[in-house]
Amino acid sequence: MLTNKYIGLAVAAILAGSLVARADIKSTIQGAASGTTVTCSGSYSVSGSIAIPSGVTVKGPATFNFTSSSSDGFTMSGSNAKLQSITIKGAKHGVDIKGSGNSVTSCSANGNHDSGFEFDNSGSKNNTFSGCSSYNNADSSGGNADGFAIKNGAGSGNKISSCTAYSNSDDGYDFYGANGAVTVSGCQAYSNGSYGGKTGNGDGFKMGGTYNYAHSYSSCIAHNNTAGSTKRGFDTNHNTSAIKLTSCHSYSNGSKDVLGNCSLSNCTMQQ
Repeated sequence: MLTNKYIGLAVAAILAGSLVARADIKSTIQGAASGTTVTCSGSYSVSGSIAIPSGVTVKGPATFNFTSSSSDGFTMSGSNAKLQSITIKGAKHGVDIKGSGNSVTSCSANGNHDSGFEFDNSGSKNNTFSGCSSYNNADSSGGNADGFAIKNGAGSGNKISSCTAYSNSDDGYDFYGANGAVTVSGCQAYSNGSYGGKTGNGDGFKMGGTYNYAHSYSSCIAHNNTAGSTKRGFDTNHNTSAIKLTSCHSYSNGSKDVLGNCSLSNCTMQQ
């Protein structure tokens, strides 16, 4: 009877997520073989980063509270890994992608200490983000924490669709230093440029810088980005390529859009 009672309590704890949280969820994910789906539920407290191996799916709904502000949350340095229905809090970058062919779906990054979602280095290519939100992220200076950051020489073929970025200390979507064209569709950016007493640039969509690539945006909306030093809905940021904007709209931002050589189709911009 004692054994049965103990097992019953353990099962209840697993269903609530608490027993799994006490177990080493980090080792479970990092030790998973390609083709494995690790299903999570409840809340987890994690020290340090979790590296998702190639071909592994981590699936919620679940919340991961990372306890180190100097370590990234989930990292994806390999290929074809998937992160689904996960909320990421308390990390440096909520998710950092250096690999290729990875996907992040229906995830949320908030309360992190740098960008919610970050793609960086030349190996970061052909990754997709869909249905994600990134908000309330702020770094110590305010000038780095974006909602979605494709930076630091990130490669080509990356796509972001149906995502929302708001209340980040810097920009909503920042492609400064992206070394390849990015495709963005159905995304929103609002109220960026300040959070937690930290202030950055405040662009809704910062469309490049350093390298000149013709990123494309369709059905994207930027509004009420009124804090920060630039506070524009759309900003080429010295990208001289023919960036393509289709059915995009910008309004109620703190400054006029900077569109450079952009090609506009069915857009209403703030000029």
